[in-house]
Amino acid sequence: MVWQLLKIVGKAVKQVAKFVRPCVEELIPIPITKDYPILADRKNDIELAKLKLQYVQQSENQQFQAKQLEKSQNFQAEIAKLSQEKAKELQEFIQRAEDARLQKTLDFQQWRLEQEKALQLELLELNQQFQRELVTYQRQTSLKVVEEQKRLENSPVWLVAADILNSHPENEIMPLRVFFAPPKVQFERFANAANATQGFPDIELTVAEGLRQFFRNYSIQGRQLDFLAGAWVSKTFHSEASIKALFGVLKSEPTLVLESEVDGDYLNFRIAYWGLNWSKYRYDPIISRLPYRDILYEAAKTRARKWQETKTKLINAGVSAEEVDKLYGADNAKNLVLLQLEERFKQAGIDSGDLELDYTINKKDFEELCQFLIIYHCLFAGLVADEYFLFQYNLTPLLPQLLPELTQNVPDTEAVQEMIEAVVLYYQNVYQALESQRSSLVPELNLELAQSLANLPNKTWAKGRIIDSMKAWLKLRELTQPDEFEDLLKAVESVLKIADLAYVQKLNDCLVAVGEKLSLSVKDACYNRGMSRCHKGEYEEAIKDFDQAIEINSNWAEAFYNRGLAYGKLAEYHKAIEDYTRALEINSHWADVYNNRGNAYYKLGDYEKAIADYDAAIKINPELTAAIKNRDITQGVWDELKRQKEQEEEPKTKWENFTFAQTLTAHSDYLRSVLISPDGKTLFSASDDKTIKIWELSTGKLVRTLTGHTHYIYALAISPDGKTLFSAGAENNIKIWELSTGKVIRILSGHFDTIYALAINPDGQTLVSASNDKTIRIWQWNTGQLNTIAGHSGGIFTLAITPDGKTLVSGSDDKTIKIWELNSGREIRTLKGHSSTVCTLAISPDGQTLISGSDDNTIKIWQLSTGKEIRTITGHNDCVRYLIISRDGQTIISGSADKNIKIWELSTGKEICKLTGHSGIVFSLAISPEQQTLVSGSGDKTIKIWRVV
Repeated sequence: MVWQLLKIVGKAVKQVAKFVRPCVEELIPIPITKDYPILADRKNDIELAKLKLQYVQQSENQQFQAKQLEKSQNFQAEIAKLSQEKAKELQEFIQRAEDARLQKTLDFQQWRLEQEKALQLELLELNQQFQRELVTYQRQTSLKVVEEQKRLENSPVWLVAADILNSHPENEIMPLRVFFAPPKVQFERFANAANATQGFPDIELTVAEGLRQFFRNYSIQGRQLDFLAGAWVSKTFHSEASIKALFGVLKSEPTLVLESEVDGDYLNFRIAYWGLNWSKYRYDPIISRLPYRDILYEAAKTRARKWQETKTKLINAGVSAEEVDKLYGADNAKNLVLLQLEERFKQAGIDSGDLELDYTINKKDFEELCQFLIIYHCLFAGLVADEYFLFQYNLTPLLPQLLPELTQNVPDTEAVQEMIEAVVLYYQNVYQALESQRSSLVPELNLELAQSLANLPNKTWAKGRIIDSMKAWLKLRELTQPDEFEDLLKAVESVLKIADLAYVQKLNDCLVAVGEKLSLSVKDACYNRGMSRCHKGEYEEAIKDFDQAIEINSNWAEAFYNRGLAYGKLAEYHKAIEDYTRALEINSHWADVYNNRGNAYYKLGDYEKAIADYDAAIKINPELTAAIKNRDITQGVWDELKRQKEQEEEPKTKWENFTFAQTLTAHSDYLRSVLISPDGKTLFSASDDKTIKIWELSTGKLVRTLTGHTHYIYALAISPDGKTLFSAGAENNIKIWELSTGKVIRILSGHFDTIYALAINPDGQTLVSASNDKTIRIWQWNTGQLNTIAGHSGGIFTLAITPDGKTLVSGSDDKTIKIWELNSGREIRTLKGHSSTVCTLAISPDGQTLISGSDDNTIKIWQLSTGKEIRTITGHNDCVRYLIISRDGQTIISGSADKNIKIWELSTGKEICKLTGHSGIVFSLAISPEQQTLVSGSGDKTIKIWRVV
């Protein structure tokens, strides 16, 4: 019966859980003074971190919303509050975010999650620093108030407050101060108490010692609780008045007051709590009218029942009933008589509450009451301490680990379980409140809580936190959160990446702790996802998954083999060969790998190595028919090529005579575009350093630098008369320059995303632009007149116009090429064939042949009038970024991300020569009108000039 009252404690916990709130929600006004300017600096840092977090939390699929946020009045108003230096830092961060969003090689979602987590941790640390500085400032004012109060009333509370304010903790973690206002139970009220006026020590000492031992476990684990037992003896203040007075001087100090009062035969228990620099304290009535006399009497009744059993045993042993009561009964015999009388009254329908049955209590009953008081004092102190250290310092709650020891002597397990369920509900509310501020940290925090709760007998409490963790983890990734446990695990596993290794390890540890046999593997998740994507034909994404599986296990032959197959499907045969070779290093007795590596060598035209691999496959598995067939075909091709080689004489052309002449170094970032004037005398270059430079082509002398762009410049075009230059890039508009003065004469606006390509019609009046916003804009640039073409489903990266000025061709991130009627904007046809982004286009001088270069590393040749694919040229090991076609339409020059420039025979696709020297991507090429000078611009920040010798 006594311990069933713990159910009252459980209900109180549930009630208090409704009022949980983040402790940084309402802070006192910030005093920005000349005497303490560091507060303003700290506040500036916090506001900057908040704005960064606000921006990065925009979904990876909501680039438009992110842009709208940046332009919104509220966002701009917040930026205006920042210092100039911080505002600049924010703009640079936004630019990095947008660059990350645009990079296809970057997993933007993972980048965003990492940034969000880092910023939330940074905000936590900045808030901690700010609070400590504010505490230092507030102490000065509070000390004056305390000194005045001490003069008016010599109360220990004010003496202790003065000591607190004069102390300066060196630790980064501020301690939680705990005041104890104990109940004053007058045991002399119990007329039948054994030794009513003596033998009962002050209840404060017993409960305080229980709290002291409980708090020691917190301090051992880095959560310092400064317990101030014995301070609360003031008779001048009590209840709300005392709390308000104490808050007035200690508002800068995290404080908890455990307050009890006696109301006749009842106890009332309240807590007051405030965190660092709260503007208002929390004062909660926890338990009202707890019948402490019933606890004492129930303890006395329990002793009487046990005495009845003992008495029976003594009588059975031959001792008379009178002797038993006289010699051994003491107060137990008296209590037994009352208990039996009370039970007879109950049977007769008389409520014992209407009777004055004064049981005799003794020290043991008192100890049981003290144990009850210790439990709920420790329970609420632990809850508040956990809330404080979690909100303020991100530290995992400790109370769940201490509950088993705290309740080990409680016989009523059902009441204990109900109380612990209430504690778990309290933490659930705490973590829900926390999610609004630290969404990226909540998944791991929930797992840490689950580990703590796993110490308790009922594992479902810990399992509930595991479920909350996985749902929060999926929510961060904007994924559906199933309700069933196994479905949740599958949902998490389906999107695991190498960056999730630490989370998965914690998750698996928790699953073991709650007795679950299931576990997750990042390595297997990545590999299986890669296999699934291969089956769907999503080879690029599959390769990224295999990359991660291999990074975790660098000796996984199957992962190398299947990644090689994916590279083969993308015609990236060199990479496929590297993977097959690594797989064979791990497992040299694998016929299928030799066969597939042979196929890759065959695609590259290395027939001799292909035959050797087919032979190796057949040796391992003589019945591998695919290898046998492939070997026969390859041998026939190889024999024919050797025969032709013997008969042919390699012709020499002027294209083979291009050699390196000069390097120009003036730009400080990527060279995105190079352009030669129509008269062949002037070179123009555009760069990520936001400048355009003008050079004398014959000497390489820098003539002028044009400035005015504020973002990367991706495209240049020049009018046929060589008098007007056009430039565009990440600013979403086009600048028109008068070359004679170097001034911008007009800006054309209409796109709402980065412009990647410009083309000028031979008539010199029509300018065409292509953008990442999936549209083409056709301008009469002298008047600003505009026509818009839409049809691509991805960003548009390249344009070309036929020599007669009637036809426009565009290449896009949607892997297609579209042919348009330039005057009307009507779509004529769509060409499909590339397996990745179309990066560059060129049209032959007779307007009959179209050449395209792609991120799939190939060059394709098309008949423009019919859209028929004529030939595919392979040879580059990375994206083909730029193409030029010679004046006679017989020769192609290509620049690639593999850092090489190659010259090809168009009719055969044969490589004539290769120019090497750049250490970065070759982004752009230009050739002089007489075709004796070739210029290349690269990601290595240089321009190289090549001349025919």
